[in-house]
Amino acid sequence: MAISRSKALEHAYEVLEQPRAHMRVTLAQTKSGLSLYYDGQVMTRVFVNRSGLAAAAAIAEALRVRVPKLGESVEARVSSGVMYRILALSSLDYRNEVSFQLASRLIAEAIDMQGSRGTAE
Repeated sequence: MAISRSKALEHAYEVLEQPRAHMRVTLAQTKSGLSLYYDGQVMTRVFVNRSGLAAAAAIAEALRVRVPKLGESVEARVSSGVMYRILALSSLDYRNEVSFQLASRLIAEAIDMQGSRGTAE
């Protein structure tokens, strides 16, 4: 049985209570949407709809990876600070135009936090 989005976020924030410099995460796409995993557990997920697709693009950009094709996944290594921004990106309501402004800011912060090093594995 799949974990709900709210339970995944709850788990993610529990994991982030302990700051980490390096978290190896996996972004995977299935027929139902895009999920972000850390240590084998879902941290967040977005669904295949207009808002979810916008969130998926924003998450991938913040992770500095491409959105994986259906059935594929990509890995990245980020800090817990970047993960907070990823979780925020996944929670925005992209039906509201202001969300795109917030997303732009969160993406810029995530990229700045990663410096000039590439994160794709």
